[in-house]
Amino acid sequence: MRAAVYFKHGKPEDVLQAVDVEDPKHPSHNEVLVRVLLRPVHHGDLLGVSGRYQPGSVVPKEGVRVGFEGYGIVEAAGDGVALKPGTRVAFFPGNGAWSEKAIVSAEYVTEIPDIVTDESAAQLHVNPLTAALLLRSVETSGAQPGRDVVVLTAAGSAVARLVIGLLLDRGFDVVGIVRREAGVNELNVVFPDLPVVSTDKPGWQDKVISAAGGHPIGVVLDPVGGETASAAVGLLAQGGSLVSYGDLSGQPISVPALYFSTRDIRMSGVTVGRWAGLPVEIRKADLQLALELAASKPELFQVEQTFDLADVSQAAALVEKPGKSGTVLIASR
Repeated sequence: MRAAVYFKHGKPEDVLQAVDVEDPKHPSHNEVLVRVLLRPVHHGDLLGVSGRYQPGSVVPKEGVRVGFEGYGIVEAAGDGVALKPGTRVAFFPGNGAWSEKAIVSAEYVTEIPDIVTDESAAQLHVNPLTAALLLRSVETSGAQPGRDVVVLTAAGSAVARLVIGLLLDRGFDVVGIVRREAGVNELNVVFPDLPVVSTDKPGWQDKVISAAGGHPIGVVLDPVGGETASAAVGLLAQGGSLVSYGDLSGQPISVPALYFSTRDIRMSGVTVGRWAGLPVEIRKADLQLALELAASKPELFQVEQTFDLADVSQAAALVEKPGKSGTVLIASR
């Protein structure tokens, strides 16, 4: 079978390649063998390929197979697993998802109902589960619907669109921040009444404050870091929170020390990488939310482009480019 592998850290589009590897063996107890048909390319996947998670780490001689999320068909199930061959499933986490076949713990496999499309199923876990984590971070921050405004940077991203939908459904006032004027119109196609501000012109911070309509900005959700996050922190009201969930810029966040002592500004972060360690009840509720979103709001699961597994380097290159309105998928039909 084919698998996406890297043999050294580096720019993902330069080091990722599809190679032939051995097929996995029959699944063991509580494991599932999935023939993977579609898998999303996340920025977090590429951070691992470039070595940013563990700088200086050594890549083993046999290389590293990439990917943790995928969608496909059950080929075989180990003892203790009720899933039948031919069942449509999505999974996360599962090592080597960017392979034509993967062995996954049954605990992290979700059966897909007929109403959910293949493309939405391929995006069922990482983005919606990150959205669920961010929603909880807003709710636990003390922000209140109808009182506090939630601001999202990189508001046109797949995760941000899901979060915006969840927040609006719960009565929160939301303001989106994008990096280019064209992104304003693209986001307003999905959310016509959403105030959206572009950072490509001076004075964008004042426009965000104006869009808040006199209400306090209680939370900023940011996957960018760098100058954008640093400026957005300054928009927070007394006791406000910045929640980081990515590092698209690769640059540090700079915050004046007095923000903490005099304004009680708080900073925290979430990552879907810790989701698998949450209590079973929380994970079940999150997955139910993800399935409901995929079934009822397919417009929030847009696909930017689908590449064949052989073109994994091209897929990685597209993910690194700004201006996308959907998720990049890799297919092996």
